[in-house]
Parts: sequence; C-alpha cells; structure tokens
Amino acid sequence: MPTVLKVSVVVPTYRSGDGLDRLVASLDAQTLSTDEFEVIFVDDGSPDNTHERLLRIAATRPHVRVERIENSGWPSRPRNVGTDLATGEYVAYMDHDDLLYPDALRAAYEFGVAHGADVVNGKEARTHDAAWAIELYRADEPQSIGREDQHPLIPMNPHKLYRLAFLREHGIRFREGGRVMWEDIFFNLLADRHARVISTLTSVPYYHWYMTPGSGSKGFLRSGEEFWTWLREVFTATEHDLAGPEHERSRDQLLLHQYRSRVLGSFNSEYGRRPAGEREHIYAQCRSLQQDFDLTRLDDRLNASARLRADLLAADRSDLLEKVAVHDPGIPGWGEAVGARFADGVLEVEVRAEWSSGRGRRHALRREGDRIVKDLPPSYLEAVAPAHLDVTEEIDSAQIAVGLRSRASRVTWMAPSSSQLDVVDEATGGVSFGGAATARIDPERLVFGRPLESGIWDLNVRCTLAGTSTQQGMRSALLPAADVRGGRTRLLYTTADDRLALSLDRPQDLVQRLRPDPARSSVETRASRTVVRVALEHAAAGEDGSWSVTVPVARGRGLRERIGGATPFQDAPATLSASGGEVVVELTLPVGATRVGVGALHPDAPRWWQVSDALKAGPAARTAMTPAVRTARLLRRGRKRLRRAVGRARARLRRL
Repeated sequence: MPTVLKVSVVVPTYRSGDGLDRLVASLDAQTLSTDEFEVIFVDDGSPDNTHERLLRIAATRPHVRVERIENSGWPSRPRNVGTDLATGEYVAYMDHDDLLYPDALRAAYEFGVAHGADVVNGKEARTHDAAWAIELYRADEPQSIGREDQHPLIPMNPHKLYRLAFLREHGIRFREGGRVMWEDIFFNLLADRHARVISTLTSVPYYHWYMTPGSGSKGFLRSGEEFWTWLREVFTATEHDLAGPEHERSRDQLLLHQYRSRVLGSFNSEYGRRPAGEREHIYAQCRSLQQDFDLTRLDDRLNASARLRADLLAADRSDLLEKVAVHDPGIPGWGEAVGARFADGVLEVEVRAEWSSGRGRRHALRREGDRIVKDLPPSYLEAVAPAHLDVTEEIDSAQIAVGLRSRASRVTWMAPSSSQLDVVDEATGGVSFGGAATARIDPERLVFGRPLESGIWDLNVRCTLAGTSTQQGMRSALLPAADVRGGRTRLLYTTADDRLALSLDRPQDLVQRLRPDPARSSVETRASRTVVRVALEHAAAGEDGSWSVTVPVARGRGLRERIGGATPFQDAPATLSASGGEVVVELTLPVGATRVGVGALHPDAPRWWQVSDALKAGPAARTAMTPAVRTARLLRRGRKRLRRAVGRARARLRRL
C-alpha cells in the first residue's frame, strides 16, 4: 500500500519562462523533507520546450512527477488532472512563476492537521504591493469561519492548502471548458460552501505571488465584454453556491466585495477619461448588475465614497458618475518620519501622516454643525441623501500604522503602533485632517515573538480611512543611526529616494553609511604600518562584538581623481567592533595608502578621509548635504508645498 504523503504540490504549466526556475528553487528550499511531499507538474500542451525542461527537473528529483495533456487553454484542467493524481493529505496549488516561502509546507500542514482544517489560508505577499491582504493576515486563527471583518478565503486565489479528501468528498473542482475567468473564485465558492474549518496562518509566510511586468490576463479589462460576462457569472455562482441562511454571512461578504471593487470601483478617475462608447458600456453593465442582483441592499455596508457612487448608479445619473472622481477623488494617505531613536535595541519611530495628493489636493469636506460632510456641488443632492455624505465617524476611526517590508522576500510585518488624528477647520470653511503615529520596532520579537530576518527592511506607513488602506514607503530626511547588541547590527537610514529603511546584520552598511567622528578617531604608526581607528557617529553599542568588513583605501598623497570617475579605491580588510558603548572601524593601511572611504554614503560625509597624523575630511560627496544641497532640497520641498496649495485652491474653484 503506497505511503500517503503530507502534501501534493500541483503546478499547471504552459510556455513557462524563467519563473519556473524560481519556483523549483523555492520547492528545493522547503524545510519539509522531500519524502513527505510530492510535486506534480501538469503541462498544458506547451508548444515550446517547457515539457523538456520539466523532464530534466524531474530526472534529479524523485518526488517530482510530470504529466502532459492536450492544450486546454486555461489552468483549470491541469489543476484538476494534478488533483486526480495527488496522493498527499493536503493539496497546495501554485502558479508556474510564483514562490513558496521556505517553511511554508511544513508550517501550513502542521497547522492544518492540528486544527482539522479543510483549508489553510497562509500568509501571502505580492511583489509590488506592501498592503496586499494585510487586513486578513493579522493573527493565527484555527477557525476563521464566522469572521465579521473579512471573508476567510480572501484573497480568492487558489494559493492555499486544501485537504484532498475534502475536495474529493464534495467534488470540488476547477471549472473547465477553455478560458474561464476567475476560475479560482468558482473553486473557492465550492470550498466555502462545504468547509467546516478554514484556518488562517499568519505567523509563518506561506506564498509569494510573484508579479512581473505584464503579469495577469489581458482579458481582465472593463472595456471588454468578457469581463462583464464572467463577472455576472461570479455573482450568479455566489448566490447559487452559497444559497441558504446558513451561508448568508459568507454570501453577503463576497457579493459586497465584488460590488465594491468591480462594480462601484469602475467609477474611478480613469472612467471619465474613457471613450464615450466604453463609458456607456461599463455604465450599462454596472447598472444591470446592481438591479439584477439587488445589490442596493448592501449599500449600508459601504463607506461614504462607495455609497455615493451606489446612489448615483441607482438614480441613473450617468452624467454625475462621469464627474464623481473629480469631486470625490480617491486620495491616498502617506506619512513621513519626523523622529526616530534606538532605545535598548528597540527602534521607536514617530510619523506624521496626511491624506493628500502630490499636488496637495485633499478631501473636499466642510462642517455642518458638529458633523463633517463631503463638500460636493448641489447637483449631487438631487440623487444622494445628505446623510450619505456624512463622514464624521469615518474620519474619527481613521488609523495610521507602521509596517516593515523585506526587500528580499517582500513579506510585510506590521509593528505595534498607536496613532492620533487631528482635524483642522480651515479659514476657507473647509476641513482637513492628518495625524501622528508612534511605532515600536523590536527586531528580536516583531514576528510573533520571533526576530526579523537579516537583510534590508523598508519602512512603510499604512493609512486607513473608511475601511480603505494605502501602504506607501515612509518618507524621510533623517540622518543614519545605529545600534549594536546581541550579536546583531541595526542601522536606520534614509535611502537615495528619501525613504526610511532598516538594515539588520549587515555590518558593512554601518561602514558605508555612518559618518566618522574625527575627534574620537585615531591614527597610529607602528614601524611600517599605519593603524587607523575610526569611531562612528550616532552608533550605540549595547554589547561587545566584532565583525569582519572591508574599507575602500587609496594610495598616494598626490593621487588625483580620474576625469568623470572616482579615485581608484581598493577594498582592504577591516574590523567593525562594538566596545565600551561605541562602534569603531579599525584597519591597517597598506604601504602608501593615505585615504579611507568610511561613511561615503552618509548624506553629510565627504567621499573619503585623508590619513596623516589624524583623520581629516576630504572633499564633500556629490550627494552630501552641503549648504547648497540642503538649500536645494528645501526649495524642492517648498515648491511641492506650493503645488499642494495651488491644487487645493483649484479644487475649491471646481466645487463652486
């Protein structure tokens, strides 16, 4: 009797490119032993060399199986074929260019078995979207069925772990028949209908949805008929597959999700710029869906901006829907670091945030007594009840939080944050709002009590208003600061594009980004050797430690820079050490070397330091924060503020 494996990984392929190598590498890196999982590639009749590549992959991996079928035109049939061949207790579906995180299969399987899960929804990251599914993945949940805030299977893709016996018992399969848009939604509707336990695993990263330029189907366009044909089928299947009072919560959550994102979401800033024929087609489709599926019964669950569009659609006001994005634009929130410090190894960051566009435009608001309402032209009141324009509670409940995103893995973790909103009544009669937040980032405990991985983490600011969040890189003009303790180096610095980042366990970054302090540095000549000890500013040492690093050095006192280039430095071995509360770089210069390149990436440091009887600053770096550069940066910021002020003035004129 064959051994039942823990997991079967099913991967449909078709004309697979370089992403296939990336996927295989992630499977090779799994902590789950290869005798505990199998990989089933099902090639959908690729006309290129994909099948041959798969055979070469399988030739050196006994746990890999390759099947080839006649082209079906969509991933549904290959997935079903793979499911039929699977022998694992659970099935994991992957797309042919995505990644599993190293501990994904082990952690998801053990979590599923421990809680008897029919489906395990593991933490997913998306390459270019720091905000992806953050609301869903807040905590480990043995049972997510019954959640009020989110449907437990969102995001509705198949990048999850499904119990194989559960799928077979209920005949849950992907829709076949050629091109089936949103086949994953139809599959998950059936899983939702029959599942008794859906578990959410957040503490261990599971899946990386790897996005590249051109990713996704060109058919997912609102201008095409196919989009609306299949969207109608999604609404139909949701009502059919989740019929009955026992599925009411799930049914309404999923209908609301489609209504908000794909129907009402059509009336965005792009809508008014579409050709007249496209606008008419999209409007007719949206109005038909709203009426045919009685979607207005869900309007009370919408935020004010979505409710405004729903009211206009129900009132048949296509004229106003063409303008609504001008009068009620989706303005995202963003934040800037205004202070940061290390305290006993914990990073404390202070953020100032606001909801405004690059031109300074803000939400159009005004006071009505003690209430805050959308400030729209009178024509809107013909179709929208005044109460539906009230955003007082939405603003009161707005939140600001800080996240960290790995530059390598793209995983985002949220830091414990507290925020406070400020509402300002302007002299012009409008109302604006922003806020402040403070975050505590403990690199040793941030990930559910576990440490952050080594590498570079980009800090971002999550601004949530009316249930809608944006998560953008944290703007910064802060100078670098470092903390060394527990055998780890921590460096906070501002990147070249004025965003804040945290470097962990990269001692070389301290050498490059921290400015030397000449007063605490020393140069000592010992026989034919020169020993240079460079103390680094804004670096605290909580514990002793040392690391091998390199320092660029150059020979010759009269050495000139090459035209159009830099002095030809060569890396010399050095030691970065933490002792007595300070951090220093120590190196022995080669014979004739008189320049060292410590702190070259610091905004205020010179490109190199001259070594004689002491450490002396060389010429300023081209990117250094010299008075001229600092003035230019202030002028740029002043111009941005002016553009924002002009944008606000123009917005007021448009509303008149």
